[in-house]
Amino acid sequence: MTDSAEDELAEDTPGEIQLEPEPEGLADVFDTSADQMRYFADLLSHEGLEQGLLGPREAGRIWSRHLLNCWVLSEFLPEGVQVADVGSGAGLPGLVLAIGRPDLSMTLIESMARRCEWLQFCVEELGLDNVRIRNARAEDLRGKQAFSYLTARAVGNLSTLLGWTAPLVKKHGTMLFLKGASVEAEIDKAKANYVFAKQKVSLPEVLTVSTPLTGEPTRVVRLTKK
Repeated sequence: MTDSAEDELAEDTPGEIQLEPEPEGLADVFDTSADQMRYFADLLSHEGLEQGLLGPREAGRIWSRHLLNCWVLSEFLPEGVQVADVGSGAGLPGLVLAIGRPDLSMTLIESMARRCEWLQFCVEELGLDNVRIRNARAEDLRGKQAFSYLTARAVGNLSTLLGWTAPLVKKHGTMLFLKGASVEAEIDKAKANYVFAKQKVSLPEVLTVSTPLTGEPTRVVRLTKK
């Protein structure tokens, strides 16, 4: 996660902090991982808040805007694959996927040491054994490791993001990015600058997915490495 994106999450909001109640049906979504997900929500809403990884306002929508929003990526990941999450920050979506999908082998790539300390703390608290943390910039890992699947959320515009991530994806591998309402403008700009051709990736698919339990639309951008 970039500094600007995390700053947005950590925006100061005056007044009493209101935690979002757990939505009904959580066990139907996360099955046997529901208790771990509850604990992660608690960690984010307390220790994460204290460390500035989330702002006070975000504690009031921790489930709807963050955890459930990130979980939509799970349906695009086959069983047992290796996944890199670039700019993991507070663990969104990397730790959400690691908790809910213990079959996945997750590598969380984060450039800031203090965020890596947070990620390691969460991994130990949650008892996760399917997570590896890399304290590195994505661009510094080029040629050192490649993944079949790669995810990212709130990590720069699409053109910049592809410059960082496409070199980390194997041929025919898949990139999955959670994006907001500006995604079509980002795609148009990338096309105009021939970014998809330069990075040797397919033209993107924009998939609108219903967020579990809330029904809110979530945009997933999917690209394939040529």
